[in-house]
Order: sequence, then structure tokens, then C-alpha cells
Amino acid sequence: MKFPATKTLLLISFIFYAGYFQVWAQKSTVHYDVTLGAALSANETLPFWLASNRYGSVPNTNHLLLNAAIYSNLKKPENNFGISYKFSATGFIANENIATGYVADKNALLINEGYLRLQYKNWGLDIGNRNDQLLWEGLSSSNGHIIKSTNARAIPGINIKTLDYLPLPFAKKWLRFQLNFANYWLNDHRMVHRAMFHHAGLFFKFKLNPTLDLIAGMDHYAQWGGSSPISGKQPSTFKDFMRIVMGKSGGSSSLEMDQQNALGNHVGAYLLQLNYNGHNSNLNFYYSHPFEDASGMELQNWMDGLYGFMVDLKKPNAPISHILAEFTYTKHMSGKNKADRVDENGNKLPGRGHDNYFNNGAYGSGWTYFGHCIGSPYFTTVPVNANGITNGVIKGDNRFTAFNAGLKGTLNPIHYKAMLSYITYFGWFENEYDPKPKQLSGLLEVRLPQHKRRIPFDITASFSFDAGSYQPINLGGFLTLTKRGIF
Repeated sequence: MKFPATKTLLLISFIFYAGYFQVWAQKSTVHYDVTLGAALSANETLPFWLASNRYGSVPNTNHLLLNAAIYSNLKKPENNFGISYKFSATGFIANENIATGYVADKNALLINEGYLRLQYKNWGLDIGNRNDQLLWEGLSSSNGHIIKSTNARAIPGINIKTLDYLPLPFAKKWLRFQLNFANYWLNDHRMVHRAMFHHAGLFFKFKLNPTLDLIAGMDHYAQWGGSSPISGKQPSTFKDFMRIVMGKSGGSSSLEMDQQNALGNHVGAYLLQLNYNGHNSNLNFYYSHPFEDASGMELQNWMDGLYGFMVDLKKPNAPISHILAEFTYTKHMSGKNKADRVDENGNKLPGRGHDNYFNNGAYGSGWTYFGHCIGSPYFTTVPVNANGITNGVIKGDNRFTAFNAGLKGTLNPIHYKAMLSYITYFGWFENEYDPKPKQLSGLLEVRLPQHKRRIPFDITASFSFDAGSYQPINLGGFLTLTKRGIF
């Protein structure tokens, strides 16, 4: 059994659109957004926070863009069945700068989202490419998850998931769960052509007392299949897919490293989150811990991860409504390399240490999609080559510490958010940078919302800067006008 290609997936999506749109369009409200935007900076590239965490939809150079979207939000009908959809595309004129590592840095038309969601009760089936939900009020450096941020474009695929935490029959009052199971198709230019992308997640929410919740769980991702320029077509049958799901080793037809380790390129993260729901404020602590092999899963690199703390003052219209602080640490990587270990019988054991986050020898483009890092944007991607392919993230630049602080509030009628990050890059083991490059990056975003009588569209202005020795000193701005409405 072979899995369908991207074209087959798009055909299925089109059939669903054609068959259901006319039926449900009269039962739900169809919205539209049209956005006109422009970005300008002092250098060839934009400041860090003007180009990062924007779903891969903007080029990293001066540009003009036009985005249009039509969508219908999900409404739960009386018969427990519902449907929602969205199609969004962006066209832009930009200065071409291949050296930035962003494939989209030229005039182009991008499909940001194109999906259909079918719902039955609290279960959903997503078909197509859908952006992840924006968490932590958009103040987090990596959307609260070190391995899956809002930095890259949505990947087309099929995903079945729970839409909320559901109670377990034997513990309805104190334990709930949330899960998803998906397979996607990596349709960008990659070292391994037409690779696939599996994702499974399982999380539990424990009700500790009336004001305190604990969330614990994990995400597991794997790149698999496709065609390698080194060893040809990779295993892609249903049996191989089950090996990917179980994290089993590869066979004789897979890449050499996969024969010793798990088939494919596996990346995952544990999440631990503590929520306090108070009368005057909500307090949230979260820890997202990355792993790429057994040593990470066994917490040998326990200190690495994204640590976050969020304060919601429960005053959405106050001058300060939300405060966030984050610390990201990736220096340990399971410690020194122990690749020469052997067991009691003298058999060579898989190496541990030097985890080299977001890179992979077999799947050379690593944890990237269309030139953007899928995880935290602090991981800098290798510039694309002449064929538009990036070779993962920069080795050594994936060992860093980063602090991030964010504020959000309202100065009536203006809404604002502000972020300030400070990053230090350390270089690779036994060959660390001297001096160590550092970067200070800031963002101030102000929005004047659309008003029926006074303002016919949203006006958003963003101002950003970079200072330090990692990237050139830079200053830039981004202005958008957005018209929202209903057909």
C-alpha cells in the first residue's frame, strides 16, 4: 500500500470543497479579509521580529503584499455535525535576496491556508493546510512549543484530532485528554524530495483543585519516505508508516543511520504546564523539552527547553493586560558524544550526546519548511543553495540561550503588544565561538481596530530593531491595512 501524493490530497480537498460548500454556505456566515501591507528596513533584510513567527507568509526583505482570505468559522449545530473552511493567499513584490535563506524572497504568490474541517461533537478532521492556533497572546518566542512555532508555513495533510480536552469515563471530575494523529506532505524543495511528515500528540489535563490544573503530554513528529539523492527512494509503505509511528529502526532499504536508529527523522517534545485560575488573574507556567533520540526521551538533556511564565490580569482593556517571560536553553544536547560505547557483548551502541538539534544526516533539510525553521525562530537556517534547498539549521548556532519578555495591553482605542529578546550563540562543542555573538531584538506593534462609523479597516503598524554582533544593526517597520467583512 502506497500513500497518496500531494496532488491526490489536493484533489480530495477540492472534492470536499465542491460538495459541501454550497450545502453549508447558506447555513453559516462567510467572512472575508483583505490586507494591504508594506515593509521597509535600513538593511537588505528585515529585523528579526518583522520576519519571524508570521507563518512563513512574508519575505525577509523590503516588500509590498496583498493578502485575501475567505472563511467560515465553525458553529456547532444541533445535530453535532459542523463544517468550517478557509482559503488564504498572499501575493507580494519583494527585493530578491537568496542569501537570507528564505525561499520566498522574490515576487511570488503563496497559498497560506486552504483547508476544510469536518466536526462531529468534539472530534475534528482537518484536510489541507491550516495554521496552528496562536497561543499566549502572540507574545511567546515559539508559541509555547520549542519544536513547533508559527515561524513556518502550514504543511498540507490530513489530521484527526479532539477539539478540546475530553473527560475520561473513569475520572470525569479530575482527568481529561486531548490527542491528534496526522500525516502531511512536505512539498517544498528539500534534500529528500517529497518526504512525508507524521505527527501524533497526546496530552492529559489533571484537575488538582478548583483553581489549579496540570497539563502533561508529548508531541512526536517524524519525516519519512521520499527520494534521497544519496540512496534513492525511501521506504513508504503502510508497514513502514507503522514503523514510523512506533519509532522502530529501518530495514535494508533505508539510510544507513536509520538501520541503527529509528526509521526516518524523529523530533519530539514533552510539555509540562501548570495553570492557576484565580479571581483577579491567571498564572501559567510551561516547559517544552525537545528530544530527537532515546537520550532526549530519557531526559539526559533535561535542562534544555523553553521555559515560560504568563500572567493574565483579566483586564483585556487595561493598559497592561498580559505579561510574559521566557527562557530558552539548548546548550546541553545530552552532553559529550559517546558514539563509541559498546554493550557487554561488544556490540556497538547508538551514539548519545551532541544531539545537534533540528539537523539530520539522512534528511538533510532538517527541521525546516520552505527555508524557515519549523521550531523556535532562534534556530537560524542555513542559506538556500542554487537549487533553493536549505541544509537544515546552522550547526553551532543551535546551541544558545535566549531571554524573551512581552507585554500586551490597550491604550484606548489603540491595542499594542511589545517584545524584547536577548540571544547568545555559543557554537559547537570543543569549538565554541570566541567572542560569542549576541543579539538584542525588539518589536512594538500597535493596532487601531476597524470601526463601523469612524474607521473602515484595521490599521496595524509594527516597529522593530536588531542590535548586537550576531546580525547587522537594523531598524525597520511594517504597515498593514485590513478590511474585514461578511458576504
